[in-house]
Amino acid sequence: MGIVGPTGVGKTDLALEVARLHPDCEIVSVDSMTVYREFTVGTAKPSSEELGGLPYHLIDVASITEEFSLGRFIELFNLTLMDLEQRGKHAVLVGGTSLYLRSALDGMQPPPRYNGLRQWLEQLDVGGEQTASLFRILKSHDHGAARIVDPTNSRRVIRALEVSLGSSGCASVSGSELHAYPEIPTVLVGLFPGWEALATRIDGRIDRQLSSGWLEEVTHIIEQRYIISRTASQAIGYLELSAVVAGVMDLEEAVSVIKRRTRKLARRQLAWLRRDPRIVWSESAQEGREVIERELSRIQDRAS
Repeated sequence: MGIVGPTGVGKTDLALEVARLHPDCEIVSVDSMTVYREFTVGTAKPSSEELGGLPYHLIDVASITEEFSLGRFIELFNLTLMDLEQRGKHAVLVGGTSLYLRSALDGMQPPPRYNGLRQWLEQLDVGGEQTASLFRILKSHDHGAARIVDPTNSRRVIRALEVSLGSSGCASVSGSELHAYPEIPTVLVGLFPGWEALATRIDGRIDRQLSSGWLEEVTHIIEQRYIISRTASQAIGYLELSAVVAGVMDLEEAVSVIKRRTRKLARRQLAWLRRDPRIVWSESAQEGREVIERELSRIQDRAS
């Protein structure tokens, strides 16, 4: 089963509650930023106290110096699923990264890689107008990919161009499998309380993260002189707080930018998830919990 929804909606809290009540359930993250060990406060990972000894799979599996790909996630997910099945446990997928979720549920495979081409594109791209130019090229070569890729996200623009150009138009990051939703033998619960409530939750969470040491976490990362990978550098907030540490942005401005970017991310995540007709949407954690309890009862009845 899975608990999905936009960032800040309360997916982890609900998953932890389910795992506490049902020892045969273990949480598996389908989030592209909690994989990084050094990103803790800013990615809203549950603390050891919150976990209380509960296993939480596929977090802290890479360093921020590493490029972490969809292919690597699939490899680790399959190993995790095999382990859970051998121990008679049920996986509770939790997260908002749609490609990770679809790969876990539907066995989607990442498009081919063309490393030399990607490195050349990365050399061309230094942000700003260069990213916009690459996006215009993408739009002319792969209109389908251009519709789903954020034009300001240089990593995703380059990846889409790499696939389109490298395959001579035979492959795309907007592959047809993205638009097919095969039946699955379990339930997906989507949490969404409405935009006003979600915006309030997002702002409150960011304020709590800052009071819990997010700026200090960023300071430590800078002091360690990590060379952060392109994939890790997409994490919202770390760039802005690094600018605060460097003295080129004040904290109030940084917080405003972080909140605005996070709300924008939530809208993109929800737009992706809304396309999946298999998701049962709930306005509250209580509603979501009831759907999950019915599903667990169904599983137990089927096993007995």
